[in-house]
Amino acid sequence: MIAVPEWGEDETMTTLREHYVHQLEGVRSDLQNLGSMVETALQRAIRSLEIWNPTVAGQVIADHAAICEVRHNVEEAVTKIIAHQHPVALDLRLLGSVFAIATELERIGDYASSIARRPRKIPTLPSTVPFPPELFDMAALAQKMLHLALEAFLHQEIDSARSLADYDNQVDELETRLRDELLVLAHQQPDQVETIFDLIFLVHALERVADRATNIGERVVYMQTSAKEDLNP
Repeated sequence: MIAVPEWGEDETMTTLREHYVHQLEGVRSDLQNLGSMVETALQRAIRSLEIWNPTVAGQVIADHAAICEVRHNVEEAVTKIIAHQHPVALDLRLLGSVFAIATELERIGDYASSIARRPRKIPTLPSTVPFPPELFDMAALAQKMLHLALEAFLHQEIDSARSLADYDNQVDELETRLRDELLVLAHQQPDQVETIFDLIFLVHALERVADRATNIGERVVYMQTSAKEDLNP
């Protein structure tokens, strides 16, 4: 004999489902907020280089604690949902991806903060070592990749996520070229070696931002296909 639910049972199940959906939307929204914060931090960090402004750089550094706090809140919310709701299939991939993407975003925030420390370290731009123009080409690509990765997550666009691989190759080529040029310059101007190695660090940091953005793209692909693709071979 089929058991008939008591009055109110359907309503209870509906309420529980609505609460679960609300929780899922909550972590998605929190991740979007984190992404926006990190985008702003990266933009400001690069701007602080363009105008060599310690004040703008200081804002990036001051805001970094908030990025870490939001990342922690996202991961804590995901952990609670998994523990209490026992999601399966697509929901579980979503939550696992949100957890991983939050970590990637925090790392990009770390790089933004590290980039911003250069104008704080040297208040006046050393005129003896001009910035290579390609450095800001790299910076523009890194920002574009981060934005594209976040949009791919928001709209679940696999093609956009996969397109990050081509941009990452461009960044890698620029990194190799810039690093080689700066190492040659370090031999030519040994008295400026510290400043030159600061520039090499900036190049490396931007390359790592691009890699982290590519990792986010890989998570978007995984969410939709349940298959792991290496977009940064």
